[in-house]
Amino acid sequence: MKFGISCKFEEIVKEKSISVLKQEGLDIVEISYMPYKLLVEEIPVIKDKFNYSIHAPYNNMRINFPTIRYPKIAVEEVKTAITNAINLEARELIMHAGGFCRGYIRVTNIVKKKIALNLFLEKFVKRFGPILREADDKGLKVLIENNYTSLLLGRMEDIIYVQDKLPFLGFCLDIAHSEIYNQTEDLMELPIDHVHISDNNKRQDQNLKIGDGVINYKEILTKLKQKYNKKVIIECRTIDEGIESLKKLKSIV
Repeated sequence: MKFGISCKFEEIVKEKSISVLKQEGLDIVEISYMPYKLLVEEIPVIKDKFNYSIHAPYNNMRINFPTIRYPKIAVEEVKTAITNAINLEARELIMHAGGFCRGYIRVTNIVKKKIALNLFLEKFVKRFGPILREADDKGLKVLIENNYTSLLLGRMEDIIYVQDKLPFLGFCLDIAHSEIYNQTEDLMELPIDHVHISDNNKRQDQNLKIGDGVINYKEILTKLKQKYNKKVIIECRTIDEGIESLKKLKSIV
């Protein structure tokens, strides 16, 4: 496995941050929080500095009611993230499918039946499928990420459904998410193209340093490396916490 860390966009464009990452021997970086198009002068500052992946914005990713459609801002943010990823020659784009009526999904989880759930998954497929297919044609690997069970892609069957419709999509396993719902072992059965890790209390996604929560990463990564040998991105709140987590991982893996 090859470890890298997640950095907020406003950090990675600073020469100081780039220098810190280089000093730690890091060559894999995932850029998050990039809702606007890269400026022409920003591209040469960060291009070719690292092996990049891009996490698409997700704060506006939701299906609005009563129109039952994604807002224009969400679509534009995904398009912008794709453009930025291609300009930086990033290898992967990771994205969420967003959410919808939380009351609906709570009822669905209680009764354990997918009451019209595929209707909402189909909205994602139809709205973003053509956009993501075009990105794939340009050499950018698009990956969908498992999420909270109150959101789309919160269940293993969600991921399988979307990949059946859009087979060019890969899968990003977020272990911090999956551990909250005891889904990690099941999701490891899927073909994995990318991995996110951080620590938490197994009740909520806290993006803690590795070792500051209760997730048993020694056990999990031992199992994971039997089938996976690609990027593992540490998603902490700051670059310093990501670097500290990397050092901790090297001592336990």
